[in-house]
Amino acid sequence: MTLKPNYSYRAREVAGESHVIKSELGIFKSVRALAKDTRDGMRVTFEVVPFEILRGVELQGLEAVPAKVVEETFRPMMGKPINSNHVSGAVEYFKAYAESKRGIDSIEGISLLEEPSDGVLRLGFVDVDINDVKVEIDPSIDAKTGKENKVLSKVDSVMPYFENIKTTKVLNGMRVRETIDRFRAQNPRFGEPQINMLPKPGPLGKRTLLVSLKEKSMKGVTCGGGMSARGLSEGIFSGIAGHFSAFHTNLFGQGKMLNLGVEATPRKGGRGLTVVRPQVNLQYQDPWVGFGPTRTSRAMSVRSESSSMRSTHGVNSTNVDGDQPDITSPGLSEMSLQRLQTSVEHSRPLLNGWNGMFSVDFKRTGVLDNDGNHSLFDAYGAPVTFSGTKCDTALAAQMRFTYGGPNAAQLMLSAEQALPVQPQWLNYTRMVAKAKRSFNLLSVGSLPGPVQLVLSSKGGSVVGDLPPYEAFAIGGTSSVRGYNDGAIGTGRKYVVGSAEMRVPVTPTITGAAFFDYGSDLHSGGSVLGDPAGTRGKPGSGYSYGVAGMFETGGLPIRFDYAKNDQGNARFHFSLARDFN
Repeated sequence: MTLKPNYSYRAREVAGESHVIKSELGIFKSVRALAKDTRDGMRVTFEVVPFEILRGVELQGLEAVPAKVVEETFRPMMGKPINSNHVSGAVEYFKAYAESKRGIDSIEGISLLEEPSDGVLRLGFVDVDINDVKVEIDPSIDAKTGKENKVLSKVDSVMPYFENIKTTKVLNGMRVRETIDRFRAQNPRFGEPQINMLPKPGPLGKRTLLVSLKEKSMKGVTCGGGMSARGLSEGIFSGIAGHFSAFHTNLFGQGKMLNLGVEATPRKGGRGLTVVRPQVNLQYQDPWVGFGPTRTSRAMSVRSESSSMRSTHGVNSTNVDGDQPDITSPGLSEMSLQRLQTSVEHSRPLLNGWNGMFSVDFKRTGVLDNDGNHSLFDAYGAPVTFSGTKCDTALAAQMRFTYGGPNAAQLMLSAEQALPVQPQWLNYTRMVAKAKRSFNLLSVGSLPGPVQLVLSSKGGSVVGDLPPYEAFAIGGTSSVRGYNDGAIGTGRKYVVGSAEMRVPVTPTITGAAFFDYGSDLHSGGSVLGDPAGTRGKPGSGYSYGVAGMFETGGLPIRFDYAKNDQGNARFHFSLARDFN
C-alpha cells in the first residue's frame, strides 16, 4: 500500500492503488476503491472480489505442449484461489516450451474464453498458421555497368522448394530453417534467402510468408593456381596445382547446373622430366527431378582422376638418422592411380533425418609409373591390378544411407556391388559404416560453450575381387593420426575408432585432446600381393595427441599433433572440424 493517512491524494492516484493491489497480488478478480466523507476526512475502502478456487483447466489450440506438461504446471495451483500472476507465468512457460520445439514463437494470441465462475480456467491459444507462401526474385547487378540484369529464374522453378512450409500449417521455425538450408545447398544461383511474415486481412493467426531471393552470377569461367592437399603430405612440388573451371547454375531457367573443372599438377618423372597429368571433371546436376513428391535429385558425371599410391605401394626407405623406416615413401618409382569414371547418381531425403542415394558407376583403373607408362608390378614384384592387365574394369551399383540427428549424431551405411558383365570385369561386394556422436559433459561459466566428448568410429569389409588400390589404407590424417597415410596397414577389412575431448576457448577457437586406434583385423595377408606384409606394416596401432580448431569466416582449419605407439610424432593439417 502506498496510500497513507493524513495525506492528500488525487482520484487517479487512488485508482492506481487499486491497479497495484490487483496486479501485484494476482488473487483478486476485481479491486474497487470506495471513498466516504467522515468527520476526520476522506476514508478509502478497497472492495475486492477474489478469484474462484481452481478446480480444472481447459486449454484450446495449444497443440505444441503435451498434456502431461500442462498437468505438471498447474498441479501446484489446484485447490487454491486462482492467481493471475501464476497463470501468466504458466502461459509464458508454455510459449517458451512451444518455441523450443518449433524453433520460433508461433503463438500469436491468448484469450480467456469465459469467466472461471465454476473454478475451471478456460484459455484459448491462437497459433500462427501459414496461409500462403509467395516468392519474389530480385535481379542480379551487372558488375561492369551497375545496372540490374534481367531475371532469368522462373518462379515455378523455386516455389516447390517451399511448399512443405505451407503443408505444415502451423509455423515451424525448424522446418523453415531446414527448408532454407536445403534450398541454399541445391540452388547456388541465389544469395541468402530472406523470410518475412506478412499480415493478411482475415482471422487472427493467418499469415503469408514472403520469400525474397536475389539472383547471383549464374555462369562464368575461373582459373588460377595454388597448393593442393597432396602438397601437405607429399612435398610442395607435388602439391602445386593449376585449375580451370566453367559453370552454369541455371540451365533452362530451372536451376539445373553444369560444371567443367580441369586441374593439372606437375610431378617429377623419370630421367629428370616433369610429368603433368590433368584431372578433368564434367558434371551435370538436377537438384529436383521434375519437382516430384520424393524430392529426388540426379547427378551425372564423367571424370578422369589421378592420385598417389604411396599409402599402398610406397617403398621402404631408412630415415637419415637410421631410426624408423618410412614405409610410405615413394622410393625409386612414384606410382600413381589413373582412373576414368562415369556415374549416374540419384539421391533423395527419407524420413526422420535419413537420406538415401543410389548410383551406378563404370570405372577403368590403371597404374602409371613416373613416365606415364602402365605398370603391372610394384617395386617388390607384386601385382598392382587384379586382372593382371593394364587396366581393371568395374561396373558397380552402390546404395548409401546417411542420418543426421541431435547431438551431432551422424551415421552412414554403404553397400557397393560390382557387376561382372564381362568375365574379366571385377566382382566384389564392399560394405562400409561410419558413426559419430558428441556428448555435452559440463558447462563452465567462463567458457563460450560446453565441454564435449566426441566419439567416432568407422569400419568396412570387401568380399570378392580386391585390387590392392581398393584395399582399406589405415593410418593418416583421416584415420589414425600420428602415422603417415596407410602406414598401419592395407587390409580387406578395417576398423578405426577415436575419442576426442573438446574444450571451447573462444567462440572461434577450440582445443582438443584425442586418442585414435585402427586395425586391419588381420586381413592384410588376404590382399593381392600382401602390400602391407611386404612393407612390414604392423596391422594395428594407436596414437594420442592434441588439436586446435579455428573458425575463420566459415572456413574451419584444424591442426593436430599426434604421437603413435611406435614413438614417432607427426603434425596434421586439414580444412575440417572433424579429423574424419
